[in-house]
Amino acid sequence: MQTFRSNGRVVKRYPIRSGDRLRAGLVAACAFPAPRGSQVLVDEMAEALVREGVDAHLIAPLDPRARERPYRTHAVEPAVPRARAGGVTGLLRPLVDATLTARLAQTVEREGLQVLHAHNYEGLVTSLAVRALRGVPVVYHSHNVFADELPTYAPRALRAAARSFGAWCDRTFPRMADRVVTLSDDVAEHLQSRGVEPHRICVIPPGLDPTPFEEHRATLRKRRAIFTGNLDGYQNLELLLAAWRLVEKNDPSSELVLVTHVQRGGASRRLRRSNWGERVRVQIATSLDQVARELGSAMVGVSPRSSWSGFPIKTLNYMASGTPTIALVASSKGVRPGETGWVVEQETPEALAAALVGALASPRECARRGRAGLQVVREHHCWNDLAPLIADVARAAIADGEQAPARARRVA
Repeated sequence: MQTFRSNGRVVKRYPIRSGDRLRAGLVAACAFPAPRGSQVLVDEMAEALVREGVDAHLIAPLDPRARERPYRTHAVEPAVPRARAGGVTGLLRPLVDATLTARLAQTVEREGLQVLHAHNYEGLVTSLAVRALRGVPVVYHSHNVFADELPTYAPRALRAAARSFGAWCDRTFPRMADRVVTLSDDVAEHLQSRGVEPHRICVIPPGLDPTPFEEHRATLRKRRAIFTGNLDGYQNLELLLAAWRLVEKNDPSSELVLVTHVQRGGASRRLRRSNWGERVRVQIATSLDQVARELGSAMVGVSPRSSWSGFPIKTLNYMASGTPTIALVASSKGVRPGETGWVVEQETPEALAAALVGALASPRECARRGRAGLQVVREHHCWNDLAPLIADVARAAIADGEQAPARARRVA
């Protein structure tokens, strides 16, 4: 272990020795387990790093009823009562962030973690605070651009303020990380324009394990469109439901299924039931197996979100199930128009409805594009290929950090 002074504080660094396993902490402020995109991504990433030979640790709010994982877990207290729903209430969030910081600092010290993989902004800010205390380098995994996504959670009157605050965060925090991983080129370019040095950015697409979807892939599918995911504002479900009312006029035999982990009461608070079409069904899913079963019976999946910076994990779920995707152009990452799905250029109910009607009327084309999507997942989103890249980024961050003592002495 090395020690050096940073801003007057003695901090510790745990270097990699020959034959050592890389000891990495994955930091997230979101509750686990939950069938949401970020949680699924972090969970599968941790499992993939373990297979890569990394000693992986998850530090996050963890439901004590969660099943044992192949990686080490360090639960953040107080326990989050809504962990199974995947949400952390607004009143609890500052307390969770504070306890996450304390828990992370303890875990780094006790386990000798050599690098932190910080997911989203709360994970990043927490990890940067612990880096100041313990000297452990930080790899920031950007799931979105804050100026793009934060306004979708805010009331209309506060969206401009939310966008300004998000833009300040984008300029301030990512460039403080030792390394940055983005899921797509456009986010990498955006963060570079906000001050992140190009050599510290690496683009690694999200991975997905297609195994849970295999047994539910059906050859004959129902005349059904499907949406899977949470019901937060950025999902843009109002547009989807408006488009579906137009679909019903042209094709009254088709069905739309909304598969979510949010209980029906939560759904009704966000979407007024009177606005739903006659053939719209809400399916509450408590496991990935249930989601896979619903996907396996649908002809086409829908991604109506208008936020441009995220990479919808639902798109990978659709492709892993052999289901093609209809997506707005803003959320079309992973969709190859004409090959694995359809991309809607205009954000209007009419444009989205036209794509839905066309797809549901073409079962053979849906099947062809679904098969192509499955092949894309296998070739470009396999964790066995991506985990070594993530481990390499971590080692590069550690190598950068080993120069920190010299830099600190020169400054002093």
